[in-house]
Amino acid sequence: MDYAKDNPHDKRHKALFSNKKSFLSLLRDCINEPWVYELDEDSVTQTNNSFILQDFSEKEADIVYEATLNGSKVIFYILLELQNKVDYRMPYRLLLYIVEILRHYYNHADVNERDNKDFKFPVVFPIVFFSGRDTWTVPPNLRGMFENQESFGKYALDFEYMLVDAKGYDNDMLRGFSSTLLGLVLMLEKSKNDVEFYSGIKDNLGSIETLDNEEMRILNMCVKIMDMAYGYNKGDDIGRLLNENRIPEVDKMLCDVIEYAKVEKVEIAARAKLEGKLEGKLEAMLDVARNLLRMNLPEENIIAATGLTANEIETLRLQG
Repeated sequence: MDYAKDNPHDKRHKALFSNKKSFLSLLRDCINEPWVYELDEDSVTQTNNSFILQDFSEKEADIVYEATLNGSKVIFYILLELQNKVDYRMPYRLLLYIVEILRHYYNHADVNERDNKDFKFPVVFPIVFFSGRDTWTVPPNLRGMFENQESFGKYALDFEYMLVDAKGYDNDMLRGFSSTLLGLVLMLEKSKNDVEFYSGIKDNLGSIETLDNEEMRILNMCVKIMDMAYGYNKGDDIGRLLNENRIPEVDKMLCDVIEYAKVEKVEIAARAKLEGKLEGKLEAMLDVARNLLRMNLPEENIIAATGLTANEIETLRLQG
């Protein structure tokens, strides 16, 4: 199964990080190492290679970028881990992916060059992007997966991966991201309900106007996927108006959707409260009927006193 195609959330994030501005923002705003500022859109290239292994083909999508840094090739491997359940096999999985990347690089290198003593492999920089709601408690390195690894010190195989936990960034931090698109999508994904989601779009219409066509396409796709999850099916209309730069109409539509969502929530709460009261009232009448049955009162008197039917009274009688 091609999970990247079948899982809409996976598709959303894969499209997001296939955008160079968003990818560079991921590096600069989430990793923040000095070398990331030496990279720009001209120096990074997304490859068409996918290194997801058969054993994990249904777990996540991957994105691979190549870059030249200080005259040397660097490979950035991004694993989009979207499951709510934390996967404790992650370091092992990354090990397999890294080996596969290096194997691919070696097999496609010039035969004469790879046999040369000066042949070097590129650094593979593994990144796990986690958007689940759980706390990520997986060891940050491969060493943590080995039993009794302390006894073997540096001889135990090891590497570290970079974890980007999407929920670790508040809205102020996200607004400061170098990619408006990345910050906005992650902000919307933090919405706890439909009102917060649509309010987030409405409050950021000014920023949305600054997106280029490719970024707008990705945003529209993200909005449509999240909109469908809330069941309003307004994503297509919102996207169409945004593409046509009809911001006032988008604002009005969002006001209507937000108001409807608020009213709907009030109605649901009121309905739940009423159902709770009715359920409590019925249970009280059943208790009264049980007491009257113990007093051997005539059935017609119990019906008149409780409003229960003859069948309900008979059921209580059989229950004892």
